[in-house]
Amino acid sequence: MSSSEQAANVASIRQLRLRYGDVTALDGIDLDIPAGRMVGLIGPDGVGKSSLLALLAGVRIIQQGTVEVLGGDMANKTHRAQVGPLIAYMPQGLGKNLYPTLSVEENLQFFARLFGHGAAERRKRIDELTRATGLYTFLERPAGKLSGGMRQKLGLCCALIHDPDFLILDEPTTGVDPLARSQFWDLIDSIRSDRPSMSVIVATAYMDEAQRFDWLVAIDDGQILATGTPQELLENTNSRSLEEAFIRLLPEEKTRDHQAVIIPPLPEEGADDIAIEAKDLTMRFGDFVAVDSVSFRIRRGEIFGFLGSNGCGKSTTMKVLTGLLPASEGKAWLFGHEVDPHDIATRRRVGYMSQAFSLYNELTVRQNLELHAKLFSVPKEQVPERVDEMVQRFDLVDVLDSLPDSLPLGLRQRLSLAVAMVHKPELLILDEPTSGVDPVARDAFWRLLVELSRRDQVTVFISTHFMNEAQRCDRMSMMHAGKVLDSDVPAKLVEKRGAKTLEEAFIGYLIEASEEPVPQESAASELIHSREEQPKVVRSAARAFSLGRMYSYFWREKLELQRDPVRATLALAGSLLLMFVIGFGITMDVEDLTYAVLDRDQTTLSQNYTLSLSGSRYFTEKPPIIDYADLDRRMRSGELALALEIPSGFKRDVLRGKNVQVGAWIDGSMPARAETVQGYVQGLHQNWLLEQAAKRSATGAMGVAQVETRFR
Repeated sequence: MSSSEQAANVASIRQLRLRYGDVTALDGIDLDIPAGRMVGLIGPDGVGKSSLLALLAGVRIIQQGTVEVLGGDMANKTHRAQVGPLIAYMPQGLGKNLYPTLSVEENLQFFARLFGHGAAERRKRIDELTRATGLYTFLERPAGKLSGGMRQKLGLCCALIHDPDFLILDEPTTGVDPLARSQFWDLIDSIRSDRPSMSVIVATAYMDEAQRFDWLVAIDDGQILATGTPQELLENTNSRSLEEAFIRLLPEEKTRDHQAVIIPPLPEEGADDIAIEAKDLTMRFGDFVAVDSVSFRIRRGEIFGFLGSNGCGKSTTMKVLTGLLPASEGKAWLFGHEVDPHDIATRRRVGYMSQAFSLYNELTVRQNLELHAKLFSVPKEQVPERVDEMVQRFDLVDVLDSLPDSLPLGLRQRLSLAVAMVHKPELLILDEPTSGVDPVARDAFWRLLVELSRRDQVTVFISTHFMNEAQRCDRMSMMHAGKVLDSDVPAKLVEKRGAKTLEEAFIGYLIEASEEPVPQESAASELIHSREEQPKVVRSAARAFSLGRMYSYFWREKLELQRDPVRATLALAGSLLLMFVIGFGITMDVEDLTYAVLDRDQTTLSQNYTLSLSGSRYFTEKPPIIDYADLDRRMRSGELALALEIPSGFKRDVLRGKNVQVGAWIDGSMPARAETVQGYVQGLHQNWLLEQAAKRSATGAMGVAQVETRFR
């Protein structure tokens, strides 16, 4: 690359590939990132955005391809050490680069010490940054007790403490309210206006946020879909919004069945048929008030939205309504019955889909549906029919025997909805169900919700922090700090505030309700001008060892131990205690494990397979298993710790190179022993494969073994 190209680009990537086991995160990416601009990476979760940013920051090993940042190869250790002080990296997740037990002041002191600033310089920089971001009055507050927006600002201050040339932000505003998001980007814009040479790259899930960036990179499945300014992407795809543009950039196989979401108006009749009612609902955890005097009414068949940032009380309210948490004060009613954690009959009329998806990853899709049907007391004779109905309705036919972890996020979302609906509830409570999924999967999910609401008269209560989703609701509540700010039809909420958009209206409500001071742009400008008056710090190549950095870590660790006596005690005495316990009290060696074989093939190869077990000192062979009934009886009685099932056609399929599934049934009554048995069996199985591969080396190696844990 020529020197002029290096100056024009802050980073250049060629044929970049990254894998996590069998999963391809980045697939042959070629990309030039222009210098001095605000660049946005747009795309759903799991498409490679975070991996790409981590490689640019130099915190992940480059497996294949080249990554050049600030004029040098990031695979070169010397170059990484030289440019490290010029790069600031904010990882995904609020406060991930912060230490929660340390105060705002102490967090900033630690990062300033790491970069070698003296006491006077540290004081000056900390005061300037905290005044510019409105954190100056909170210097003594622990980072763990800050609001989401304040943690976000503190994370930015820590990243900017050393005047970086390249700022890398991984979804810095996910989960915070629109006011905090707006203040965050205004602060970034102010800093960039006075430091135009600073390059910024941001990964974001909010398409409306990406509209304000200079240049965009659309990414999906580890590949670049398109690059350009927001206006260029809109014009090239003939779209009205970036979300629509992103959908049109996706491959045809992903958008073939995509349809726009059309929501028929809610019928006027039935307005008095109330499904949920809450009156002065309050939930306290010690001195902390998570939900503060919340009241609302939701009619049957209505799609009702809860809009708010992470930690505002949405999830807690939903758990109180489902009976998972008892309210501290106030009352709530479901279908006219007061919510009672012990009233199972009423709770069966409710389906709940949590943020993390209520799925058992050790069970297949079919087994998850069957289990939840039984948990909600669906009559035994109706379970197969109900499972088939959910499979057809939510299009799960092709993945019935797959494990949830192996499914794409959109399919896992549909499975979680099917699990919540398997007992045909009249009320469906969804806690941020579409976080992280792509726009196509999100629209498909909403079409299912509309069908449930309008056709089946299921009441849908959904929490979200996406504005375009909130606009689809029949009515919605805006929530902040445990309180409902207002409830109404989305269009009326916008009209009440005299705003142009729902986000603008929400920001108006938040400013009115929030006690947090809003930083002034002049403060940010003042910060930058004062920085420009200072001489630029000249960074030299980092040494192999730095006493200053070691002292910084020692100083931080000392403060954390002082804040947490339990941790301090464990740090000092725990290691000695652990050595004593491990040395004298635990043995991980397990011997004389009883096993038997159900050999359905009865060939020399299947018998050869079992010899690897019979010759091991860890296992003791018992008489062969006759059938499944015999296997079940002997496993339940504790006679066997392990049962092997060799399928019919084992020898034929192995010799033909086909995939063969050998069943290993392990007694799980003692989990630690079961894990050990599983490890033994996997090791013996792999050893047998290697032996067979050596014998058949002339005809090619054996296939790779893959182990899937399943529960019965």
